Amino acid sequence: MDIQQWLVFLIFGLPLISFPFVIGVGYIKKNLSMYLGTAVIFVSFLIGLYVFFNYTVNGIVISASVNWLPNLPISIPVGIYADNLAMIMVLMVSFVGFLIILFSVGYMAEDPRRHVFFGEMVLFTSSMLGLVLASSLLMLFIFWELVGLCSYLLIGFWYYKPNAASAAKKAFIVTRVGDVFFIAGIGAAILYSQGAALSVANIKAGASVIPYVWQRTIVSLLLFGGAIGKSAQFPLHVWIPDAMEGPTTVSALIHAATMVTAGVYLIARTYTIFTPLSLAVVLYIGVFTIILSGLIGLVVNDIKRILAYSTISQIGYMVAALGLGLGATSIGLSIYQLESHAFFKALLFLSAGAILHALLNTRDINKMGGLWKKMPVTITAMFIGALALSGFPLTAGFFSKDSIISASYSVNEIAWVLLATGGFLTSLYTFRLFFKIALGKPKTFAAEHAHEAGILMLIPIVILAVFSLIFGLFQNGFYTFLGGAKATITSLDAIPAVLMLVGMGIAYYAYGRESTIPEKVAKASGFLYRLVKSKFYLDVLFTNVIAERVVLGFSAVMDGFERRILDGLINTWGYIFKNAGLSLRKIQTGLARQYALIILIGLFLALLLLRVLMYLGVFH
Repeated sequence: MDIQQWLVFLIFGLPLISFPFVIGVGYIKKNLSMYLGTAVIFVSFLIGLYVFFNYTVNGIVISASVNWLPNLPISIPVGIYADNLAMIMVLMVSFVGFLIILFSVGYMAEDPRRHVFFGEMVLFTSSMLGLVLASSLLMLFIFWELVGLCSYLLIGFWYYKPNAASAAKKAFIVTRVGDVFFIAGIGAAILYSQGAALSVANIKAGASVIPYVWQRTIVSLLLFGGAIGKSAQFPLHVWIPDAMEGPTTVSALIHAATMVTAGVYLIARTYTIFTPLSLAVVLYIGVFTIILSGLIGLVVNDIKRILAYSTISQIGYMVAALGLGLGATSIGLSIYQLESHAFFKALLFLSAGAILHALLNTRDINKMGGLWKKMPVTITAMFIGALALSGFPLTAGFFSKDSIISASYSVNEIAWVLLATGGFLTSLYTFRLFFKIALGKPKTFAAEHAHEAGILMLIPIVILAVFSLIFGLFQNGFYTFLGGAKATITSLDAIPAVLMLVGMGIAYYAYGRESTIPEKVAKASGFLYRLVKSKFYLDVLFTNVIAERVVLGFSAVMDGFERRILDGLINTWGYIFKNAGLSLRKIQTGLARQYALIILIGLFLALLLLRVLMYLGVFH
């Protein structure tokens, strides 16, 4: 490999090789592991920045692959593929990941297992970097699974807490359902293309790598099934809220820079395979997920879970953008929203982490209040994040999300209405959270005595707040770089902007003052409120019906079939042959005269049989 290829390999290879050392030095000095882990990710970011400005901006694609199993009739490439899409993702993952890990130095400073935490965070970041730089679907899947493993380890980092252990298992199992579809999609791609569709370069070159439309529809829908699991879209979104049981910095990394963006990247990476039918499925799954998660976000009181549902919703916008079917423009719309979301979602989660750090891990927003005076820097930064998340004009979220809503109007007017409605819901639940936290009087002793976090925690928050405001300035160059048409904000976009401001105003009227309006609305809504509060009974459906009734019921039936029928048949045949053997062995007496008698009887019976056959005309 030349120097370019080595540099790309080091982007993910350096943290991959370093993570055991990050853990290992912690057994000597725990704090050293924190600094080493932070430094490793920062170096990866610097390498990525160098590659980006020296090669990628000049249109150079850096790739290197070897055939993993050369004796097979198909080629299985393993290596790197660094094009503009991959490098945009590399910069986001490494930069936002670095800021989150830097924040963790202060946030996890007192945890006795912090060396393990930083090692796992480094591995998590490395896995995502390897995923986006993979040269084949199979290599991408290997890093995809490694990302899943890291999420399991980090969500359940405080494994001694039953909720954390349960949440880790739930995330692992639910995302494995999606992974079954992903691996099936890889298998179908190999079958329909004689292995050619394994290569990212071949997929990028065009849809002809899989010749027939129906074949591409099958492959793309199976791959989308994998994306649904990782990117928490309906119906496999149920793992995300429970995943909040891990440290808040884990939540920030999962939601902003790694796991949930992996599915969106997979769709964008394999976009040429998708057909109009599969893109329609992508569009409506994304739109439905936006509305579903937006409604649930209105009634949740856990600060981290509200942000979790906002992630599900915002990923829905990325998915819906890809489903619009606008080619490179759809990819640009989606990835721009992904990058923009990374900044303001990391900002919101780290701000929430600073609040939890100050309030002794109090997560109920009804037990906060008055924090703007107590934590002015953190809450101001959170306000900026809330504005960006809601799509307030001229913030990063406005240019990314409202561009998607605008583009949808010419493609599907129903989708446009639902996407705009989703923006209203986003503003409403986001500022419900913010006003209940920031305004009013402190509701608890912890809130009354809250204070700002340390400087190492505030620096990443401030940097992310700045990017949440100014990232819109990079819009034109961003779309040009990804090869799509420039997204424009038209007069039509006044409607989503007005809806956003209306949602913000309603939130202030209902939650920014001491008001009983929310309780009255909840009481008047009756069943509808209970339906939303129960998260549309989806957890009940998956746990009590599908898991306990269907899966366990089917398992019980198969267990009964195995024990009573299969085991019965096997035992019956065993009994027959065992007793036949016991009976036959009795003739083995060792007496020569008995053997002679048996031979004579056998000879007599053979001659008798021969005579009968001759009589019947069988022999002449």
